Formats: sequence, C-alpha cells, structure tokens
Amino acid sequence: MRCCLINLHAGPALMMCSTLMGAAVLMGVLTTSFNFDVNEAGEVIGLVAAKAKDASPDLPSVVRCLAGIVESILPAAIGQHLPLVIGILSVPLALAFDTDSYFYGMLPVIIAIGESFGVAALPIAVAMVVCRNCATFISPMVPATLLGVGLADVDIKDHIKSSFLYVWGFSILCMIFAIVLGIMPL
Repeated sequence: MRCCLINLHAGPALMMCSTLMGAAVLMGVLTTSFNFDVNEAGEVIGLVAAKAKDASPDLPSVVRCLAGIVESILPAAIGQHLPLVIGILSVPLALAFDTDSYFYGMLPVIIAIGESFGVAALPIAVAMVVCRNCATFISPMVPATLLGVGLADVDIKDHIKSSFLYVWGFSILCMIFAIVLGIMPL
C-alpha cells in the first residue's frame, strides 16, 4: 500500500525537484563569469569561474552584460525610479512572460540594472512580486487561467480584455499600499 502511494506522488515530486534544480543551474549560469586561463604560448589550459559579485569588470556575467545594454539606453531619471517603473509595467509584462522566466530571468537582470543606478535590490524585488502576482490569473502563460476559461467556456482574449484594466489598477493600488507601509521605499 505504501509503495503505491509513493508511486502515485513520485511524478509530481520529481517534476518539482527537477524544476528547482534547473532554476538553480540557470541562475548559476546567469550570474557566473568565466575566463580562460591561457599559458605563455596562447594555449587554453583551463577555465576559471568567478561569482558575479567577485568578478572584475573585465569578466562580465550574462546578467551584467544584459544589464549593461539596458542601462546604456535607459535615462538616469527613469533608472533612479526603477521600482516604480517595474511596478507599473508588471501587469503588461505578466502577459508576455510566464512566472519562471519573469522571476528567474528578469529579476536578476533588473536588480543588476538597479544596482548601476544606486537602487537597492529589495524595492525592485518587492515591486516585481507585489505587482506581478496581481496579474497571475489573467496571464495566458498560467495553466490555471487556461483551465478556468475553458471550464467557464470563455475565450482567453475576452477574459484578458475584460479583466486587464481592473487587474492593472489593483496592481497599482497594491504598489501604492506597499509604498505607504514602507515595504517599497521610493
């Protein structure tokens, strides 16, 4: 009997474990800088890895390179208020990115962009979490949304069209509430 229970839940447990391990590998690749050790003859003799925080500017990580591209075109006035900009744009971004790519892919890059403008990581993370979570169930990237509109016999575009402005307004209200409580400093 116990063996059957283990087999029943092994699939979902292994799927969650592999997702978390994959996310850890992705974060390691994104935040690690690599440099080749070269001998006097110019031959590669090894690969040296350094964490992004320990790396010198000549060893950029993927996150640092992406952040550098964005910060080169982003005006300083917007960069200093990055949490507000991200908070306002979170709902439209939720329609384009699924939860994993939003938090595992975009969050480190946006935090690196904020660091270059002197913005701490916490306000950026709070803006991304608070405002993005309001839009979870209008995003076509969320399986529960597709299940819900399927069960309600509603087309996904109609659901998004009728809910988008309400969800976006509620997201901005949540951001204002986080500012008032001091959770998201300006």
